Amino acid sequence: MKLWFVKFWKIFRGHPLIWDTVTTTGWSTIGKSIGFLIPFFIAAWFGVSSETDAFVFAYGLILFLSNIFAPVVENVIVPFIAEARKNGQDVGRFIGNVLGIGSIGLLVLEVAALLVVKPVLSVVTDFDPRTLNLIYSLLLETSPLVLLLVWTSILNGTLNAYKKFVFPAVSPAFRAIINIGIIFSLRDQMGVHAIALGYVVGELSRLLILFGVIRWLRLFKLRISFHLTARLRRFFRTASYQTVGMVAVWFKPIVDRAMASWLAVGSVSVLYYADRLYIIPITFIATGLMATTLSHWSIRRYEMGSGRLGADVRRVVITVGLITVFITVFLIVLRRPIVYLAYGRGAITPDLMNEVGRVWFFYLLGLPFYIVARIYIQAHLVLKNTRFLMIYAFGLNGLGIIGNYILMNIMGVAGIALSTTSVTALSVVFLSYMLTRKLKKEREVIMIT
Repeated sequence: MKLWFVKFWKIFRGHPLIWDTVTTTGWSTIGKSIGFLIPFFIAAWFGVSSETDAFVFAYGLILFLSNIFAPVVENVIVPFIAEARKNGQDVGRFIGNVLGIGSIGLLVLEVAALLVVKPVLSVVTDFDPRTLNLIYSLLLETSPLVLLLVWTSILNGTLNAYKKFVFPAVSPAFRAIINIGIIFSLRDQMGVHAIALGYVVGELSRLLILFGVIRWLRLFKLRISFHLTARLRRFFRTASYQTVGMVAVWFKPIVDRAMASWLAVGSVSVLYYADRLYIIPITFIATGLMATTLSHWSIRRYEMGSGRLGADVRRVVITVGLITVFITVFLIVLRRPIVYLAYGRGAITPDLMNEVGRVWFFYLLGLPFYIVARIYIQAHLVLKNTRFLMIYAFGLNGLGIIGNYILMNIMGVAGIALSTTSVTALSVVFLSYMLTRKLKKEREVIMIT
């Protein structure tokens, strides 16, 4: 038995991608598990009301703005850093320029968005005037999150590019602890405004920790600057396609919640609570995997070319896809006790908990498709194929809106979840086909040259 274990351990440690994925997933589980408690505390302390609808909607808009950019720079920056390190270029100066110039554009965009959002919401949603005013107030309070989330994502991507996966994985725990502490301490005095304050202060603490980690590791000398170099222009051009695509991707949750507001009061909160449960397995499965595959595949591409990428992707898709199917079946079987464990001790009524479980069931059906789609997207990012990902995202969003409209009129709020699952399943086929086509073109170019 001991010899078998030793042999297994050597094999396990002999595959850097597997080792980094498993360890990063473990650290990420520790880092994010505390954050997953936040919606449960919100549900227990605030229940379902027009105030929670207002916070959920406002926070969704802030996440929409930040997630247009944050995941993009965290992912796109990895192959650029891999390229810079291979060519012996100054990584610290490159990161400093991204932080400096990117912040200017973010601030301009955020101010413009805050100026137009209130009249737009009065047209596209069915909230009453009091709730709309509360939404706008919460938007102002949480607006610093946009810049903070993007900055932490840039630092996360940088550390991942150096294969320092532990620190980005663990850092969300510090944010969550501070967040929960502020909400608990100030919920009676500030109401839902305490949630907004908790998120902002928590993310600021996380950012300061990541700056400290980079300085402690001495990976490079970070200097914030505003020099638009040729390499930086190439980075922003590549990132811009993915950024535009992320507008469509992250506009989908906003559309979902806006369309849910057409249904019964509380439908927005029900959709949010079910979505939070859905995000938990996604994060546990995908966070470590996405960071490590992007880093390893990017480095391998610049060291060995992209010829092995197709085989690497197929191997990961098959392995992770099968694991995700088993996890999905397990969660579907136990969905009722899980929902009651998460929300059964708070202010949510049994009928609403049953509705949350129903919506979560239809989300869960799409879990394997979502994970596989994310793997294919990482492969396209390695190839810097962001223009295609932009077109893909808009098509996905358009199909989702059509599916929402049809299914919500048949199934209520659960129809929105089923629409998401159906569209995600279709996307897997398309992403796989386009990756095969892209790799074939690259091989043809190499043969010609």
